[in-house]
Amino acid sequence: MRAIPSFRVMRGASLCHYGLILTVPALLAFSVLSASPASAATRATHPGAPGLVTAIAGDNTAIVRFVAPFSNGGSRVTVYYIKEYGRSSAIRRCDSTRCTILGLSNGVAYRFVVAAVNRFGRSAYSAPSPAVTPTAPTSTPPPAGTTTATVSFNANGGSGSMATETENVNTATALSPNSFDYAGYTFSEWNTSPTGTGASYANDAVYPFATSVTLYAQWTATTSPFTGQVSSNWSGYVLPSSTTPFTEAEGEWTVPTLNCANTPNGNSSTWVGLGGVTWSNGSSSGTLLQSGVEDDCVNGVQVDSGWFELFPSTPNQSEAFADFPVSPGNTIIAIVGDGGGPYGTLLEDVNTGLTGFFFVGQGWGVAETATNTVISTQGNATGTSYSGAYSAEWIVEDPTNASSGSMFPLDDFGTISFSDVRVSLPSGWSLPNSDGEEIVQNGVTLSVPSAVNDVGGFTVTYTEP
Repeated sequence: MRAIPSFRVMRGASLCHYGLILTVPALLAFSVLSASPASAATRATHPGAPGLVTAIAGDNTAIVRFVAPFSNGGSRVTVYYIKEYGRSSAIRRCDSTRCTILGLSNGVAYRFVVAAVNRFGRSAYSAPSPAVTPTAPTSTPPPAGTTTATVSFNANGGSGSMATETENVNTATALSPNSFDYAGYTFSEWNTSPTGTGASYANDAVYPFATSVTLYAQWTATTSPFTGQVSSNWSGYVLPSSTTPFTEAEGEWTVPTLNCANTPNGNSSTWVGLGGVTWSNGSSSGTLLQSGVEDDCVNGVQVDSGWFELFPSTPNQSEAFADFPVSPGNTIIAIVGDGGGPYGTLLEDVNTGLTGFFFVGQGWGVAETATNTVISTQGNATGTSYSGAYSAEWIVEDPTNASSGSMFPLDDFGTISFSDVRVSLPSGWSLPNSDGEEIVQNGVTLSVPSAVNDVGGFTVTYTEP
């Protein structure tokens, strides 16, 4: 069991306005991870390389998938370049993180590398994908007089509906992408057998069919009995690092609509952070640097605010952003890290176009995201310092009452979904179930994280009756 201190305190103290020397270039010095729907201000340079490049082979084709680069260099990525690894070949342009490569040779093994391009130039190419070999599907001559084949889709335990395809026989055609759902499972592939022992077909890939066929959805379980940690106030994921301090973490979520009828005076906070964990042996992962949104029920009415915190520090920095309205349903992007400059936090509200920022040793305020314009400087943080930490967190928290030192009643936040979960590690890192945190108070489980899904996100669900 990891001991998680109650660091977060109830916001609400008035903000002092100092003569903060924080200019637009200082804001530009902080980096942003590129997959965000809207980017906050960053310094201008080439983007980082994409990661987790994989490929699925088809008939003379391959579908290349990858994760957008950790940093967009301060300018939105406009296109990706894909080329064959180890060969002199043409560069294919792709507008998304999934691209179909045509004109390959069946029976030849291919690996692919990907680069990201913004208006300042091209990134380095990624590490190569695992090798895949395009193969012509085995087909049999169609019955005499047959010119078309039908492809039917079976949910195989899932739910939903998909229309039957009609194709010209032996003519390569893209399969309809899966639209079935199965709670607790993710779609993996199609198969001609319900048990997965027949011929396999990739989702949305290109195949010819000689005769009519029924394809059965194949599912992989994504949920399992909770095997993570128990906390009195944190619910989500805590990722440890034993040797290298984290220098950046990011996450995205939607501000929940609270059930204040059920919890009229409850509190919760959703945030991304570095540090602040006391391990079972008594050691610490480092000072906590975090930023997020507090969602409170006050006499049955929802009240939301954006904030940041550096704890412990002298003086302690734990402030709400002024002139930073937050509403249920808004998309929030939180980034904590150094970005090659001073450590700090960015809290972007995609809907309002505002970013609350804090820079260690400098101060905090609010900027207009699109123009990188600092609207207001709201406090001075001179004298504070930070050097990274050995844990990264994506958390829904039961905050602490600053007056009493005890936790507020946790409000009914329903379910909060974290997406675009990223951290400053090489490609290939993951969040195992054992890194999950559930809130248990007085023997009652209040909040539980899901297993991490196949695109690196997860949910946190309020569970108290």
